[in-house]
This record gives sequence, C-alpha cells and structure tokens, in this order.
Amino acid sequence: MNATIKKIANSRVAYWIICFCISVYGALSIYLFFNQTLYPATGLFESDLPFHISMAVDDHWYYSFTAYVYVFLSRFSLAELWIGCFLGAVSVFTVFATARLLERLAERYNMVLPNAVSLGLGLTLNLVMAFYIPIVNSRHYIGYQSANLFHNSTYHCMKLFAILSLLVLLDLVQVYEQKSEWRLYVQFTLLLFITTGIKPSFLMAFAPVLAGWLLLELIRKKKFLPVFALGCTVLPSLGVVLWQSLVLFGGETGNGYEIRPFYVLSQRSDHAKVAVICSVAFLLEMILYHIRDFYKDKLYLASLWVFLVGFLEVFLFAETGSRSLDGNFLWGYYISMFVLLVASAARLLQDFREVSKLPNKKARACWLCLCTLTLLYQAICGLWYFELQLTGVGYFA
Repeated sequence: MNATIKKIANSRVAYWIICFCISVYGALSIYLFFNQTLYPATGLFESDLPFHISMAVDDHWYYSFTAYVYVFLSRFSLAELWIGCFLGAVSVFTVFATARLLERLAERYNMVLPNAVSLGLGLTLNLVMAFYIPIVNSRHYIGYQSANLFHNSTYHCMKLFAILSLLVLLDLVQVYEQKSEWRLYVQFTLLLFITTGIKPSFLMAFAPVLAGWLLLELIRKKKFLPVFALGCTVLPSLGVVLWQSLVLFGGETGNGYEIRPFYVLSQRSDHAKVAVICSVAFLLEMILYHIRDFYKDKLYLASLWVFLVGFLEVFLFAETGSRSLDGNFLWGYYISMFVLLVASAARLLQDFREVSKLPNKKARACWLCLCTLTLLYQAICGLWYFELQLTGVGYFA
C-alpha cells in the first residue's frame, strides 16, 4: 500500500493534475476579483476591494502598498480586469510559496516531498477555513475565524509576502552566527518591509516572538553583534507601522485602541466560544497530540508562539471610533493561524512517518487519521465558501 501511494505521488500524472487544479483555481480567482472590483454597481460580489481601490485612486488616501499597485493599474484601459489578474496571480504564487515552505519544513524532518504532494497540500492549505457547523454559526465565514479569505485584498497580498519572508528567515537563522550573510539580511529586511507595508498584521504577531527568541539567544551567551543585526532587520518595518498608525489612528481620525477582552472574537457570531474552537479544529487536534512533546520541535514551537501572540492580541484588544466594528485585530490572528496551519501540516506528515515506532501506535494512528479528516473537511468548507463567493453572494454567505 505504501509503495503504491509513493508511486502515485511521484508520478508525472499526479503532478500535472495538481497543476491543472492550481490553474483552475487561479482562473476562478481572476474571475472573482474582477467581479469584486465592479461592486457596488452590480450589487454582487461584495468585498473590501472596491473601497480599497477607491481610497487610493479617487481619494488619494494611502495606508497599504497595494494602493500604489491599484493607482498604477488604474491608468490602463480595462483596469478592473488587470487588478483581477494581479490578485489572481497572487493567489497562484501563494500556493507555490506555501508548497515551497512545506518542502523546507519537511527537509527539517529529513523528508523529501514529491512535487505533487507539496503543491496539492499547498493548494489545500490555501482553501482551509473553519470547521463549518450551521448550528454553531449560520454563516460560513463571518462569525468564525479563518486563515484564508477572499474579500480583503491587503490580507491576500500580505499572506504571500509573509510566506516569502519566512522562507528567507529559515535560511538566515541557520547561518546568522557563523558568517556574514548580508544578502539574506537584505532579502529578509526587504520582504518583511513589503509585508508590513501591505498590512502590519503579520509583524504584530511575528515581531514579539522574534524578540523573545533573540533575548533567549543573548541569555545563552550567543554573540551580541549577530543577534543585534538580526533584530535590526525589523526596524524599517516598525517605521512603516508608525506611518500607518498616523494615517489610520491620527488625532483627527477619532480612532484608537482599548483593552476589551473577547469583543472582536464575539462580533457577528451566533455562538462565539464554540465558533472559536471550530475555527482551529485541526490545529487544536494537533496541539493535543503533541501536548507532551511540542517543545522538542523548535519550528513547530515557534509557530505555536506566533499563533498564541496573534490570539492574545485579538482576544485582548479592540479599536475605538469609526473602526470599532471592523475587527481589524483579526488579521494578525488570521495570518498567525496560517503560519501554524502550514507547520502543523508538515508536522502531521512526519507524525505519520514515525507513528509505527511509538507506543500505543494504533491509538496514535487513529488520532492522526482524525486530524487528517478534520483538515480535509476544513478544506472542503473553504472550497464550499469559495464556490459561494463565485456566485456573487459576498462574504456574508
């Protein structure tokens, strides 16, 4: 059986089938985003995209680097189609970047993933949404939380560059002590700068974890200069956050922050506490499986910390003023959820590989199968929601 599965995974037929699926996903994404640019005139495909375009092109109000893309593309005829193509390309590149990140994580476990497996899993992870149960929440997305969504172009673009940043960081943390790798420093600084410029949410969840790790490195008496240099890679991005804060929360806007536990997570949810659990069903099952040994896997542990920071931020903080109902602290939670999602998927593959060598292997194998089924159902839920989006119902479906 294992030999047959490996043969199928390594076959060129499986690879081209997955590539075809990714191509269809990209084409449908172009169709979706193009139609979103036409809202509200059409009354269909409701999303944040037309308002982001209008703020940049008509109001000349910039807080995200995507605004400059929209201003540039708006100068051409069929601008709406070009914007749809741009965001569709982001969708496809994100799948390939996710697949590459999975391959890099698998290498840490001494695994080599066939292209069909990494690309197929990369596509799957970019569809995963909450474990949809109508009695918990009547809508597929609003009221749940999700690592993936299709109505917010700034989050959509940020996710791609966050993955690219992590790919470079994996190389950088391995060599930053031994020798000067200035190219990696520049690449990581630039990618993190772009990620933050698109949306600051990833930095808000990631930077505290990086700071904590660098502090531990100093406590372990690692060389100060390499640790300091790695910490400095975040400084340009912090400057971007300051600029964005002045635009969005300046004195004249009337907007601000407050500590208001569970307010954002409970917005528009029928049964908020259960919805929070359903949103992280697969992640929670993987955490429970590794409850006694999660600290042994440094990369998985780091992703858990990023997830925890993202959760604490959205749990504790809320906005005030005109943005109080927007739930913008969710974005950091969403991207931290995606980071843990990728790490958990890679960890799941390794768990299946080593389960036969562990005690209680039958019980463990059953639990891992449950995790796999949960992940597949959450991907089906995401595909279901994506199909609803393509009908034009908007994100309140």
